[in-house]
Amino acid sequence: MASLCTALNVSDESRCKEAATSLNGLFCSFHSRQCQGLYRGYKIRNARLDALDTKPPHFLATSTTPLANQTFAQVEAEDTLHEMHDYLGLKYALLERVIRARKLHHSRFFSLHLDYGHQNYLDQLSSRRFTVLRALERLERRAVEVLYNKKKWFKWVRECQDEEETARENDKKKVKKEAALFKRYNKEVQARMRELKAKEDLKRQEAYLDEVYNSRLSEEEQEAEWDPIEDVIEDERGNYIDLIKHILLLTESVDDAGKTDPPREMKEIDQNIAATTTNTSKKAKKNKSRVITDGPDTVPVLPDKSAHDTKSQVRKRLSEGVKLEYSAGWHVAGTVDNPAETLDKTAAIPDDEIDKLLEDMAEIKHLLFCRLLLSHATVLPAAISSNMVDEFLNHKDVTDADLRDLALKLDSPGLQEIRDACADLGRGEEEADDVYEEPEDEPEIDKTEERLQKLGLSNKTRKYAGMPNSWATTREKQITSAQQERQSLVDHSGGFGFGGVDKEAAEHKLKPMIDFGELDDENNFKSKKMRVRVCGRYIYNYPSERAISRGGWLQFCLIAKDSDLHDAIKLCRHWDEFFDLNILSIFQYFPAAKWLVWKGDRHRQQLLQLGLVPYLQFEEAEEISSNFKSGSSRGQGRRVHSIVESRNWLCANIRRDDPATRRFLQYLVMRTSRVVVLIRDVKTSKILSTPPADQLWLHREKAGIGRASKNEWFVRAAVGPEFFEKMERMREWHFGFNDYYDVYIWDLKPGKPWASLFNTVYETLVKAHRFCEMRDMYNPAAHILKTLTRDPVTFRTRDIRPGEEVTSIWDETRRARFRLLNPRGRPRESTAFEEDPSELDSSYFYGEPDVLEDEVLFPEELSTETSKALYSGKASALDDFVHNGPNWERFIQDLDTDEEMDSDDDIKSDDNEYTSEDESGDDEPEADEGKGGHRLLENPNEERDDSEEDDDLPLETRRGDDDRSQSAFSKELADELFEKMFSANEKEDMAVMANWKPPRDFRENVKADFMMFMDREKSKVFKRSWHAADLSPEGPERHREAQAIVHQMVKFYRHGTDRFKHLRTVRFMDVHPDQHRRIVPDAQDAHAMAMLFFPSDFLSSEYGVLHKDSLLFLTKERALNPPPRRSWVSDKYKPASFWDEWMAYWKQAKYEDDYPVEWDIVIRPIVAKLYKAGIIGPTYESSQYIPGKAMAAPGADGKRDLYIDLRCIEDAIIFPRHIQRPPPKESLFTSMRAFVVNHPNARFSALRLWSAPHFYPLMNGLDKRHLTGFTDALGRAWEWNFVCKDMPYSEISMHHTVSGRLDRFRRQLGDRVLHMRDLLIVMGTDEQDLLKYTTAAIFAVQTEPWRLEIDLWRSFINVDLDFLDWLDGLKKDWLD
Repeated sequence: MASLCTALNVSDESRCKEAATSLNGLFCSFHSRQCQGLYRGYKIRNARLDALDTKPPHFLATSTTPLANQTFAQVEAEDTLHEMHDYLGLKYALLERVIRARKLHHSRFFSLHLDYGHQNYLDQLSSRRFTVLRALERLERRAVEVLYNKKKWFKWVRECQDEEETARENDKKKVKKEAALFKRYNKEVQARMRELKAKEDLKRQEAYLDEVYNSRLSEEEQEAEWDPIEDVIEDERGNYIDLIKHILLLTESVDDAGKTDPPREMKEIDQNIAATTTNTSKKAKKNKSRVITDGPDTVPVLPDKSAHDTKSQVRKRLSEGVKLEYSAGWHVAGTVDNPAETLDKTAAIPDDEIDKLLEDMAEIKHLLFCRLLLSHATVLPAAISSNMVDEFLNHKDVTDADLRDLALKLDSPGLQEIRDACADLGRGEEEADDVYEEPEDEPEIDKTEERLQKLGLSNKTRKYAGMPNSWATTREKQITSAQQERQSLVDHSGGFGFGGVDKEAAEHKLKPMIDFGELDDENNFKSKKMRVRVCGRYIYNYPSERAISRGGWLQFCLIAKDSDLHDAIKLCRHWDEFFDLNILSIFQYFPAAKWLVWKGDRHRQQLLQLGLVPYLQFEEAEEISSNFKSGSSRGQGRRVHSIVESRNWLCANIRRDDPATRRFLQYLVMRTSRVVVLIRDVKTSKILSTPPADQLWLHREKAGIGRASKNEWFVRAAVGPEFFEKMERMREWHFGFNDYYDVYIWDLKPGKPWASLFNTVYETLVKAHRFCEMRDMYNPAAHILKTLTRDPVTFRTRDIRPGEEVTSIWDETRRARFRLLNPRGRPRESTAFEEDPSELDSSYFYGEPDVLEDEVLFPEELSTETSKALYSGKASALDDFVHNGPNWERFIQDLDTDEEMDSDDDIKSDDNEYTSEDESGDDEPEADEGKGGHRLLENPNEERDDSEEDDDLPLETRRGDDDRSQSAFSKELADELFEKMFSANEKEDMAVMANWKPPRDFRENVKADFMMFMDREKSKVFKRSWHAADLSPEGPERHREAQAIVHQMVKFYRHGTDRFKHLRTVRFMDVHPDQHRRIVPDAQDAHAMAMLFFPSDFLSSEYGVLHKDSLLFLTKERALNPPPRRSWVSDKYKPASFWDEWMAYWKQAKYEDDYPVEWDIVIRPIVAKLYKAGIIGPTYESSQYIPGKAMAAPGADGKRDLYIDLRCIEDAIIFPRHIQRPPPKESLFTSMRAFVVNHPNARFSALRLWSAPHFYPLMNGLDKRHLTGFTDALGRAWEWNFVCKDMPYSEISMHHTVSGRLDRFRRQLGDRVLHMRDLLIVMGTDEQDLLKYTTAAIFAVQTEPWRLEIDLWRSFINVDLDFLDWLDGLKKDWLD
């Protein structure tokens, strides 16, 4: 039997079944000719290659740089570039054909022979081909640079090419990826092979018929007639073209009937791939993912999402639906957002919509292909000149290697490239700017901090130990730079136009490779944003930065069918685009299985709908926490304890520039009795709000022998930089923008169930969004739901078409029936669900108390102007002072708190509505004059720097005279000057200062100066907070009026003839001005305040004429119309009847926090005002450990006011024995009557210290604040920073403080000043004596530490005893 041909068919690698007729007995006639043709062809080309190597161009022959490293940067002549281009192009073509012919020759005709030498030679040729190809690309880039060196290159294309060069793969990887590519598209490959097999059979028949004719030809003519490698190259090119067309949906998939086994060569490559990625070593298995992606000989496993469906497959998937995937947790079916009909599969899409989707999908894939062409330097000229894809694929300048590279890229495009292509679909001829605008209103910049940082100092300390003021992840730092780079591409990209021809190229008669458009007179492109025509389609020369439309994201979902919403999130440009995707995914808009997993369980979905996006959470605190103790001090066994405490926590992101976000964060910070929160601004990297250091822990343990209270906690997990880094690594998705807040929320009490934390967060969101009923839960997504409808048959969610009248999903929410599970978990007799809104807890939804509270917390929302919607983290100026400290620059520059700096205008806050008496003169022109007066008082002979006074002096004695210097003044001239400047009364007043030296023990003390500086700074901040919290009717206005009158009185005396009356007070009080710089101003203010009610010309002067009709000076009228004032009586001394209503209500109340709405309306606004002013603050204690409760009880005027029930702490308050209790009022009158008996002309002053209705201006000790804590109607816990008037024995605290102020000057004041709580009675033998002691009393109270001040509206100065008796008889509580 004759032997068969051993050759394999070139087309499909099947064994030839013909008889072997060649001389060597191996091949049939056809394969014998084919084998000889291949052999002779690659030998001839080898010879041409050797000849080319002997005659390279002059530049390559003389260059010392190897071709692999050659950049051609030295070449400037275009002729040289073209010469080298032709040379390298020919060399590459020869190498390509030699390699292919040798491989084909060996694999088809000698497949059973192993020739390692031949394989080694092939590897060398492949390396040379790779080197030549890269040199060609660098040469083309250099040619473009030379042609357009005077133009601004199309930067975006250039950067794409650079990126391609960086990510370049070697040829071996491409071969293996090519095999994997053909394997995935096996149907299309087999169809192509059948065509090639038929073509080969046809050639076989033609060869037999022409055998007679061919026998007459010479051997050389036969060999030259047919070169099989050209056919093979043509066939392979067709494979690439068919694959590209299939991916672009230009062809339809073939049936499975004609399916055959893949070629043996691909099987061998697949086996090599499997062998490469499989390793018996345990270490290799452990690092399998790393092995697959690293190393030159490994093959990257292509992701499943890179697979491309045909039109029929897409149609089937959309028409039949896909099975949905759900995350772990409980889900609710039959709701508006989750219909029961689409519980298992996505809804079917009608055929007409599928046709439109397929049409758009094909267009997007074409746009994707065009955008890929822009980054491929070698084929870009051909792509620009082609009018359609088929024309480009058949272009003579597009090589097989180019087609292979394009097929590989098109097969596995990046998600960003798909996103850009989807955005290109909706881009018109003139692209409009995105409607989204980032907020311009940023938090105020602390310019003082910037100046101190330049000096190497710091005005702000860390908030708490271990917690920085700012923190950002590496990814967040890169986002800002990436956004700037993308904007730079848009702003600085070169034009990419068509129609112009480069002049320099025209002069050299060389056609430029790419036409970059026309230039202006300065060789700059006329347009920066241009549309590029590639393969007949226009695309912009930069990626779109606008948000993609819904249709674009729908196409993205279909093209990247194996992606999920996590992939799409990081491609969103801003929060609005993400939120649209979020809502559309929740309502099953996208027909993809994995996109629904994003919404998670019911808890997560509820948060997502309201704009809070959780990314990590811990729910197992209840299971982990434990408390084991055994033994006792009296038992046989020793005490042993093992305690584990864990807290549930939630990490989430929320929109940054949104009023609802600001309210939500503010409410959370105020709910410290239930949760702890840390807020970080991702855009600025600042940590806006953080709890105390002892509340940062999340998991802690203690175990040992003995009492557990004596053992220290071992913290295993805590919120801080390490926790931030860990959360960043663990989260599954990230935003591609930074305009959001990062919020960390955890339970205050350990071991609580997860529902407790979730309910607190959700209830806070309900309040922040101002929901008044259950159906309002859909309000945040209303603008989206109003444009969506659900098909009544298939229940598919789709867009409402223009002009279509259908029921929207928003309409469904308006008609839907809602049920709310009791949020408080309170048992009901009937059912756990509440259908009747009247049965719902009114505090759960937004009501009238919340409206009144928001008017206080967010007053800017009431204005018509656009307000800032950014959360600053600063509750009050006092809170900022406590955490950041005072303005150290003043202390460093040795400035008093009232002296101005050059940059004070930058520091002053516009929010400071109230101005205290020690600040009121800072901005007045006379302030400098007063300072000069103070210096003059210390040295009366010192010259005064006052131009107005100098004008009255003789010319020869004026300062600055050129003829006489300061040192030339004689004693006679000084005396003359002294006589000229001061009146007789002023000389007498200044005489009291003569020969008065500072105390011997007085010396400069930096520590004392620092403490005094701190007292002054604190007094200013405290007074602003105190007066901001003055809730008495007309209280703040009257205080400002009184301060203005006193300030005008000070100016009146500065410009009068009795400018130094206050010096007598300084001397009388025996406080030398050198002790500190505020002594003289304090005495001046005290004298001015007292003199308002003594005879003077003030009201008729220009300074007081505006206040002459003020009620302040009408003593009797003011007495008959007292301002409303709360009683001073604390809880200890309140009558029992005061508590009757309070106790009666709680006896019948079902729940502990069940406040009446009318009480809540009163309590919440007052609490908000006190909180915003810094008088109270949230306390990190559970409400069950808080002693006090807020209540609304009627006051003396019948109106309800805030009272705090603190009776339970009476026993905890113990006063030392030396603290005296306030004397009764009758004791004061007895002393006054006795004084009148001895001094018939006696006059009196009743001075009342200022205090707010709810608190005294006294600091509450840090260690005592927990005793004054109270809860409001929402269960929020608060503590008083200042002494609450309702606190038991608060009147004793005030009396003791006033005693301390007066006792410092008891030697001077004697028994002339009596006091009872906050009331001072000053007695004088006559008016002058009363003025002296009244001024002294005011000075004693208001000077250091500058926190107490006299309330002139509730004081009566320079009156007789009869008036005081009459005043007390009015029963107006003036003297109580």
